Amino acid sequence: MTRLLRRILLVFVVFAKHGTGDKHGTLHCEPQNMQLSNVSEELQITWESHPSCLCVKNLTYELLVLVEHKQVHHEEVEVVGSSHRWSWRSFLPLECASHSVKIRSRCKNQTSLWTTETLPAQEPSAEIQVFPQDHVFEVGSKVIFCCIIPEGEMLSEMFLDNYDAPSNTSMLNNHTYALTVDLLSPTLNSDANVICKTHTDQNGACAIFGYRPSDSNLTCETRDFMSVECFWKVGDQIFNNPTNYWLLEQSCGQTNGTCSQKVEVDSSERNWTLIAHNVLGTIELTDEADLTKRVYMYAPQTVPVSLVYARNASLRWFWTVQQYNLLNLTCQINIADRKNKIQIEKNGIGLTSIVLNDLIPNWTYTAIVRCATVSDFWKWGDWSQPTSFDTKGDIPDALDVWMHQEGNQTLIIWKLLEDHQSHGHIIDYEVIWTDSEEKEQFNKRSIVHPSHSIALNLRSFKKYIVKVTARNGHGSSIPSHIIIPSHFQDTPERNITQIRGIEGGFNLSWAPSPNASCGYILDWCPVSGDHSLDWLKVPPSKTSATIYSKNLKDGVRYRLSIFICTVDAPVLLETREGYVREKRIPNDLFKNLRWEQHPSDVKISWDKIILKDQSAFIEGYGLNCTDESGIIRVTTDDLEASSLTVNLNIGSYAFSVYALTSLGECGLTTLDVTLNSHSDNLVSAFLISLFTAFTLLLVIIVVCYRHWACIKQRVYPSIAEPVLSGNWLPSQAVASYCSSEEFTMAVSELHCEFPSLENNNTCQNDKGFTYTTTLAQTQPLKKHMPCEVVLPQASSIICSKQNVFPNPTYSFIFLGNNEETELETKFQNFEEEVLNNYQPQDFIENQTDEDSMSCVSAYIVLPQSP
Repeated sequence: MTRLLRRILLVFVVFAKHGTGDKHGTLHCEPQNMQLSNVSEELQITWESHPSCLCVKNLTYELLVLVEHKQVHHEEVEVVGSSHRWSWRSFLPLECASHSVKIRSRCKNQTSLWTTETLPAQEPSAEIQVFPQDHVFEVGSKVIFCCIIPEGEMLSEMFLDNYDAPSNTSMLNNHTYALTVDLLSPTLNSDANVICKTHTDQNGACAIFGYRPSDSNLTCETRDFMSVECFWKVGDQIFNNPTNYWLLEQSCGQTNGTCSQKVEVDSSERNWTLIAHNVLGTIELTDEADLTKRVYMYAPQTVPVSLVYARNASLRWFWTVQQYNLLNLTCQINIADRKNKIQIEKNGIGLTSIVLNDLIPNWTYTAIVRCATVSDFWKWGDWSQPTSFDTKGDIPDALDVWMHQEGNQTLIIWKLLEDHQSHGHIIDYEVIWTDSEEKEQFNKRSIVHPSHSIALNLRSFKKYIVKVTARNGHGSSIPSHIIIPSHFQDTPERNITQIRGIEGGFNLSWAPSPNASCGYILDWCPVSGDHSLDWLKVPPSKTSATIYSKNLKDGVRYRLSIFICTVDAPVLLETREGYVREKRIPNDLFKNLRWEQHPSDVKISWDKIILKDQSAFIEGYGLNCTDESGIIRVTTDDLEASSLTVNLNIGSYAFSVYALTSLGECGLTTLDVTLNSHSDNLVSAFLISLFTAFTLLLVIIVVCYRHWACIKQRVYPSIAEPVLSGNWLPSQAVASYCSSEEFTMAVSELHCEFPSLENNNTCQNDKGFTYTTTLAQTQPLKKHMPCEVVLPQASSIICSKQNVFPNPTYSFIFLGNNEETELETKFQNFEEEVLNNYQPQDFIENQTDEDSMSCVSAYIVLPQSP
């Protein structure tokens, strides 16, 4: 104790003798053990106060920073204690230039002497050096890079690669250069290279740009009441320098915006703090909340569905967190099948089950569940794992039935049931139809699936009721019926109006009808080609509908009919025709294009265009006539036209016929024609007619020549020889031919007989031949009969020019036996008349040889009796 007092007294004596300053105002409190160093790119200096200055009040230190012996910073700091530290970040990399720190103490107006420490710059080497290396810079600041080149080298170029920003280069000393860059881009958050070049070499350094932590919106909650989980919006991150986080002063590491810590949650509000730090700075986020009101529930654990029926099922689950069983919960159950998704909600304390109703039979479902607290609702919990189940089968749904008239048949057609309507595999369909007046008598037909139509031959004067049911393994559906009216087949055709499609379908609207007790039916099918029928049923409250179908095709004309659905039978209201989208009609639309020339006009004609070839509405027809002088156009809006006429001069023309549509001129068909004068046409017609007649005559001659034998036999058959009796001619019944045209013959008696003849001639008719006999100075035979000519005996036959007896000609008809008696009587009368009127000529006496005419040794063979 005595020693301590002595030492204190000695210190006061010394201070009393020497004091802390002198008469010149110099303070003797110089810093002790001063050190200057580079710590993380910052200039840091440490020192200690002189023991003699510990009792000095209001002691401060004044610091000066010099870069390359130029003052760049001045600052005064107050200190406490004996050891002190001060740091300062230079605008220039510490390796690029020497940095000196001068420090002295100050007390009121007295100051100590300056004490200086210097941190030298990096010395030049054999290679180019660029500083700083891999340093992080804050976007929006001004940055200086330096390049130290070897001794004797000259700087060629220094720049920041892949970054366009204001910059300039300056010289710090003989071998050091500085590049100043303004990082003004607000979106810059990456890295770049600083390139330094000399005439012989180049080098560089990587610079990283980023922001201070900018995270926000911290929110905390609990899931199991035994931990806290916080999440926030993550701000910009620095390349290769992620932000570090601490929650409740416990490290979360490098996270993506969530952090959880174990802590017991009670029903009180408290602050939940998050700290975010990166190399450029640090921020702190806080959330104040009672986490018992922020419960984010885990997913329920579902169990396989055990109670499943055709149209309902029971779904169960359980909780892994026991506290959930005490909470008032609301749960969502999503039921999904192959087409639809249904969501159901239910409330309850510790809810763990639900009954699902109105399910589709024979259908597969998938169910998931999530829950949340009812009071202080925070958010829905996680969805459970899906659980799947199949409902049992049932009878099919009722069929959608419609009818269509095809000629004399009524087509009953129904839509195939989809999978969610069939409730099992469809086996067949049963169709029953009956007369409405005789319902006890009915007809029944079974149609095997997948056929879905039947054509019925119904009497048009009766009304029929048709019922259709579908059958699967569980039974038959409820019957669907439709009434066929007695006048359905005789319904008059309504006026057909045009309709144009919109966006791949048809928009239909119609006037409401008070008779539409069950709505309206719209049906449509192609006008030509594939008659696939489809229909849509509309409730009574609607008078418009949009028809869309994957079967509708562009360029096909459809007929759309609107029917009124009544309690009795459907009634046709309107009929329309149109295209979903009209398409250009291809060229060569007009078939059999032909032309006719009249005295002053030319008529171009074509066959009627069928609907199958019309991919757009035809609004008229046009004709272009082109020659060397130009084009003549003729058009018509008559849709039934099949020809166009134009007045033209003689010459060659190119005719082009086309259809007028809303898409322009379509179906172009061409024809080249040369028009001649009318006289040329007459000559051509005469020559053609003459050639035709000559050709026909030649054909007739050839045919007659090839069949002359048969034609001669039919037209001019050979005459059989007559049968002569008596002594008038020799037994051979011959007569001499004379060279003269006349000969004299004495006839004494002519007898006729009626022999039965046999016809052996191939070209004769069935009634026999006909022969005609003419005698001189007698009447010709009035009747024809088979006869025998009996000539009298004669001693000689004299041929003379003066006394001529004409050679009789005989014509005989061979008759049947039933006519012989009558003919015989008539022939006797004829014979008597001939004998009574016959006057023989006198023979000329004293004929000389010169006056007589010799006979030719030829004979006329008269027909003989068979």
